[in-house]
Amino acid sequence: MPETHRYYDCEGTGEEHEHGPQSLKPLAYAFSLTALIFLAEVAGGFWTGSLALLSDAAHMAVDVAAIGLGLFAAWASALPPDKERTFGYRRVEVLAALINGLALWVVVGMILHEAYERFRSPVPVEHLGGMLAIAAVGLLCNLASGALLYHKHEHSLNHKAVFLHVLSDALGSIGAIGAGLVMWKTGWWLADPLASLFICAIILAASYRLVKESIHILLEGAPSHLKVEEIRSALLGIEGVAGVHDLHLWSLSTGAPSMSGHVVLKAGGSAKAVLKESAKALEEKFCLKHVTLQVEHPD
Repeated sequence: MPETHRYYDCEGTGEEHEHGPQSLKPLAYAFSLTALIFLAEVAGGFWTGSLALLSDAAHMAVDVAAIGLGLFAAWASALPPDKERTFGYRRVEVLAALINGLALWVVVGMILHEAYERFRSPVPVEHLGGMLAIAAVGLLCNLASGALLYHKHEHSLNHKAVFLHVLSDALGSIGAIGAGLVMWKTGWWLADPLASLFICAIILAASYRLVKESIHILLEGAPSHLKVEEIRSALLGIEGVAGVHDLHLWSLSTGAPSMSGHVVLKAGGSAKAVLKESAKALEEKFCLKHVTLQVEHPD
């Protein structure tokens, strides 16, 4: 029975995602908008006494730094390889994504502490109208930033990290608006810390996968869309190949998969033909363009 192999969507792997001025623009716009929201929410939070607004502003402070880091990482990742870093600087994006994911957990701790204090001693929020207006403006700005980053986040872990920061901010603003409406209608001041817990749940859910994926890449884990046994089987199906061993799959960054391995020739097999067919099969079936194969002759 002939063996079959699924073919991967090379465009979907993000192999050719942008590194350059075009990838910086969405991050630069998001950074500017987030900085403006942060300043507005700090002022509004102290003016109204809203914990939901202040906790969102604390999150926003981390976001300003996070997006700034993401902006730097996008710039650094485009730098060419040099004598000391022969693979280039694309891993800077992964490091930035990991730092940004962990920074979200720090924010959760800050918000939980403040929410605990408010549950113990609920504090009335003044100027509810101002709180709602500031949260609404923040939501609109976050939605605008999210729209700018939406396409990019599918192809870059760095952009995904920034997108998650912006998305959690947008949902946090929704929480602040919801808490404000409840307090305005009912006077139930516990709605404010409850909204903060809602924000925490969103942040944790959004950041867990990001941190996990970043660590996986940094530990040289195989890309999730590639299966070692499928690649081994494809190579064994090439005429002249007797065996395959020492297969290694890893990724420099999102959408940059690489592979190395050893192929053992059959008696009389042509090394040149096997290498040519192997490279063709790996690129066509698995979208692997960065491949190193060592040919071994039979004893």
